[in-house]
Order: sequence, then structure tokens, then C-alpha cells
Amino acid sequence: MEKIKIKAKEKNAIIESLKAGIVPKIGLQHIQVGRADEIKEMIKDYDLISDGGAKTRFIIGEYGSGKTFFLTLAKLIAHEKNLVVVSADITTEKVLCSSDGKSQKLFSELITNMSTKTKPDGGALRSIIERWTSKILQNNENITEGNIYKELMPLEKYVACYDFSKVLTTYINAYQNGDDMKMSQALRWLRAEYSTKTDARNDLGVRTIIDDNNFYEYLKLFAGFVRLAGYSGLIVSIDELAILARLKSNIRNKNFERILNIINDSLQGTTEYIGFIFGGTPEFLEDKYKGMYSYGALETRLADNPFAKEGMKDLTGPVIRLENLSQEELYMLFINIRNVFAEYNETKYLVSENDIQIFMQWLMNRLGAKSFLSPRESIKAFIGLLNQLQNYPDTNISNYLSGVQIQEDKEPIDDELVSLTLGE
Repeated sequence: MEKIKIKAKEKNAIIESLKAGIVPKIGLQHIQVGRADEIKEMIKDYDLISDGGAKTRFIIGEYGSGKTFFLTLAKLIAHEKNLVVVSADITTEKVLCSSDGKSQKLFSELITNMSTKTKPDGGALRSIIERWTSKILQNNENITEGNIYKELMPLEKYVACYDFSKVLTTYINAYQNGDDMKMSQALRWLRAEYSTKTDARNDLGVRTIIDDNNFYEYLKLFAGFVRLAGYSGLIVSIDELAILARLKSNIRNKNFERILNIINDSLQGTTEYIGFIFGGTPEFLEDKYKGMYSYGALETRLADNPFAKEGMKDLTGPVIRLENLSQEELYMLFINIRNVFAEYNETKYLVSENDIQIFMQWLMNRLGAKSFLSPRESIKAFIGLLNQLQNYPDTNISNYLSGVQIQEDKEPIDDELVSLTLGE
């Protein structure tokens, strides 16, 4: 059996992220456990999107069930399937539907965070444009507005394709001429960073901007564009839906209507090469007063299959519910962390399987079931234990487990480290 290898960069990112209570952005394959069925379902979605379809998913989980980690892993798998991913969190200042610039801000963050396999941390817009440009140049075509528009003919059905092509022409010409200012202006427009049409017209000669009214249409346009650039489609990943519950009822309902439009478009086949992944909590999904179930049409679309039972879940619907972390999964997670810490060198293991079982029993004695439902502090404690065993090689686990207390999570605000229960 080939020995597993881990890069120093990956090891450091994993350990330091876990120590800080956040999900590492690289090396997830070294620590993921469980969730195989859910990941297989996401891969089916990606294949559908790559074939010209559309899909909307809601990843629903309690704090500690693995929502943030699942979204992160789903993003990396999308990259492996040659999909472009844009991601952002809902906040009170960035929402799906507004009339005061908050939807525009959400779009701007999504495009800023645009990522691909070669640019996994975001900022991929420029490289995608230049990849598409290189395809045109390979055909020995001159970079003119007419040629650009001809290449974008498949996108004619989308809003403002003409201005989109004009901005791309401006960027490409500026790139060839070394005009950094004009390149920056074109990217600002594509990232929805112009607040007035006048400024956009003065800088780029276009009559429109990406704003609250058309940002969803532009997401569909971008899905078509990345396809022309050689990618399989676009995934829009939006977390923290529960923030919508804080909005006034009329604004909240407009956001629910936007979500309903997105679902209907994907179900009815009116969108293509695009997928939406939303993250939220069961409380927000099912709340009859402020949650998505307060909007009748959404409750109908998102209701669970009545024939799905425990152990016989149905993952074909729009909602994927993430179950809480089990003791077995937490045990395997500790095993994986130990292996990463030792760089998969058995001679460097600081704890044995039996030591890990003792550690878990110690957790149960102090935190009870909470140590499995919300393991952030438990994992941080395990990392701290490994650090001390490495710092003081003459000690063993029994030297540390008496008298040590773990600070419990008091407010389940941030679904970061609590999200380490992901699938293969």
C-alpha cells in the first residue's frame, strides 16, 4: 500500500486552522470523515450542471453538524469537476433581494471570491477572462468589439450582453496596451463596484451597471461566459441564510421570493450550467414565523419526503440534512488529526488508538454529549494535547488529563471548526 504523503504547507494549514477553531482551506482530504452519500449526490448535481442543467441545494445542519466544512469540501470537488465557484455569506448588509445596494454588494463579494482549481482562494475573474481571450487569439482573430460580440453570441439571451461584451473588449485592449487603469475599470464593472451609471458611462462607454435589479440575471450570464471560457459551469455557494430572519418581514419575504425564483428556474429548466448551494440551520428552514417555511411556496418546495425515515434518507430532494457528529466519526477525526500531526509517520505518533479512546472518555466525563454535538473546543483541546506531548516528549497522556478544563461553546454563532464531519 502506497504511503500517504502530506505537504508541509498542508499540515501547517490544517493544524493551525484547527487550533484557531476554523476550517482549513487546503488539505481537507486528510481529515474528512463520513458524508459519502451526500458527496456522491453533489457529484451527480455537478454532472447535471456540466451537461447544461441547473440545480438548487440547501445544506441544512445544526451547529456542529458539518455545514461549513461540507460547503468547503463541495467547493473543492466542484473545482475538480472543472466548475467555477463563487461564494459569499449572507449578512444584514448583503442579501439576495434589496433596493438599497445590498444585493449589489452580495454580487460583488461573490465575483471577488470567484475561484477555480488553479485559483482556489478567489480572485479568478482576471485569469478566466484571459483564458477566454487566449482561445480567441488562437483562432487568429483580431480583438475588436465586433469579434468579441460574435464570440458571445450564445449569451445574447441574457440581460445586457452587449455592455458585457463592450467591457470585455475594453479589458482585452487595455491588457494588450498595458493600460492598468482601464483594466481596473473593466474589472470594477464586472465586479459590480460601480454605484452610478454615469461613472460607468464616463469610464467605459456603457449604459448599464450590475445592480440590485439585475444581479441574478448577471449570475446566469456569468455561468454562460465561464462555459465559453472552457469551464463546465458555475456554482453559487451562499452560506448563513439564517441571517435573513433578522430582516423586516417585507424585505425577508422579497428574499424568499428570490430564492423561490431560483428554485423554480432550476426545476423548470429555464437556467443552464449553474447551481446554487445555500447553507442554513433547521430552525431557520422550519420556522413558521421568520424561516423559509413561513413562505408557503417555499415550504412546499422544500418539504421532506414523507416516506424518508431514519436510516432511509432521501437525498434527491433540494434539502440535504447533515446529521450531528457521531462518536465514531469524532474518533476517526482524532485519528486523522494524529496522522497529519505525525506526517503519517507511525514512529512519530504521539498518541495511540487507546490513548484517543481515553481522551474521548475524558471529554464525555466533562462535556457529556456536547463534546460530540459541537466539537470545536474538543478538537482544539486535542490539538493542545498533541502540542504538549511534542513539547515534552518524556510525558504521556495521563500527565495532562487530570484537572484540565475545556471551555464550552456558549454561543453557536460560527459554524467553523464544528464542521469537521465530512464525506469522502
